[in-house]
Amino acid sequence: MKKALFVDFEDSFSFNVVQELTNIGLTVEVISWLDFAQVTDHDLLVLGPGPGHPDDYQNIFDLIKSWQTAGKKILGICLGHQILWKLLGHQVIKSLHPLHGQKIKLNLPKGWQEWLNLPAETWVQRYNSLAVMDQGEIEGIDKLVEKGEIIMSRSPQFISYQFHPESVGTKCRESFFRPIVQDLL
Repeated sequence: MKKALFVDFEDSFSFNVVQELTNIGLTVEVISWLDFAQVTDHDLLVLGPGPGHPDDYQNIFDLIKSWQTAGKKILGICLGHQILWKLLGHQVIKSLHPLHGQKIKLNLPKGWQEWLNLPAETWVQRYNSLAVMDQGEIEGIDKLVEKGEIIMSRSPQFISYQFHPESVGTKCRESFFRPIVQDLL
């Protein structure tokens, strides 16, 4: 059984994410971001949702880079998504379109529809004041951009979502978690 290390940024949605990871067959260990200190033998690092700006967590940036250098797979959700993109050199700024507890219709291009096994339109739950601004293409990374903000992304090493795929407001939650096992692990 594959193992995931979930970095908890003290968000109320953390254990909803843990449950979804368990539902897809992963064994999940939860650790506070304050105790996150080394690369482990886990197959997947999960950077969960949380409050604040990625810069508030700079003390763990080098450790996340160590996971990347070791070829470990990473899932980023909301704050975790922002941290991953910050490490890729992108700006994380106050969103021009902040959304808190709102369902939005996500329009999926054909490739994303096939990857997630979802229709062209699906509903996701958003809770974010900050956003990762798109700054152009990066080789090997596929991203979905809406209104200049990166909403989700995938590469051979990571998957990230700006929205909350674990929320009851997200339709077909399992569709957003299934690719972790299919593509990353």
